[in-house]
Amino acid sequence: MITFDKLKLVADISAVVGFDEGQFEKTEKNGFCTFKHYQEVPYLLAIKIDYPEKEVVLEFTGKVLGSDYPKLISMDTIQQCFQAINSLGIITLDIDAMMDAEVVKCDVTKDIRFDDIPSLTNYVRQHISNYHRYVCRRLRNNNLVVEKNVTSRKTKKRMTIYDKGKEMLKVENRRFSEAYGLEGAFDGICRFELNLNTKEQIRNSLAIGSTKLQEVLSSNANPIADFLDDVIEDDVLPSSMTDRKTYVTMLILKDCDYDLEKVEAKMRQLYPSRGSNISTIMQPYRQMMEQLNSSKESNLWENVRQQICS
Repeated sequence: MITFDKLKLVADISAVVGFDEGQFEKTEKNGFCTFKHYQEVPYLLAIKIDYPEKEVVLEFTGKVLGSDYPKLISMDTIQQCFQAINSLGIITLDIDAMMDAEVVKCDVTKDIRFDDIPSLTNYVRQHISNYHRYVCRRLRNNNLVVEKNVTSRKTKKRMTIYDKGKEMLKVENRRFSEAYGLEGAFDGICRFELNLNTKEQIRNSLAIGSTKLQEVLSSNANPIADFLDDVIEDDVLPSSMTDRKTYVTMLILKDCDYDLEKVEAKMRQLYPSRGSNISTIMQPYRQMMEQLNSSKESNLWENVRQQICS
């Protein structure tokens, strides 16, 4: 079942049964009013009641589920999300009408149990299939971000891999955990989060014909596995190099600090006209890195992918 940690929905204005104007910022233009509510604590909730456009825009995270946050947003929990929002007294939504909303942005999310997250993110960094096609960077908070190296917003995809347990130890998240009895609930959890920021991305990634909420939540696709299959080069053939080639390969790896991204950049300089064969050129270096890695690391990705596909 596909799960999300964030949804941004657009529904017809008729989905708004009522709201407390005192909790909204009101603006007026040409005789029409727009009302906005925004909060980040205890969780993100953004509401825009747009009378000129005759629509309501609603953005929220899985934390609206409170103690059920680990379940994330899915077909099983979506009505619970709307009920939780209604219970705040800020707005009352027609839940049936909201089920017909359009999804305009979403974060597809998969949590897996994996204790050695630094080894996992290091494995991903060293097994990027094409460092020219995908940009991989580690943020200051140790989150690993992999994104498609394109300028078009329609085709740009971004995935973040991070230690959810550590993220929940931040002050604002710790307060949330204490309030809903979730202390330790995410310990040992690695989160994969794929940002889909356009309707076209959502349709293509989820293999659906429209971005209606019910169709999005009913998708049988696994966009996180699909993205990683494209990003990760895991099919490394047995080494058939001679001793001389092995020696040269090791020298190049050492010169590039055993960083395959640096090796690929060097190879692109040395073989500027063979960009389409970069996978073949990089194969000896991937093989050598596999030999240098421990057997534990060799089995790492198989374990991770099994959980992602389950």
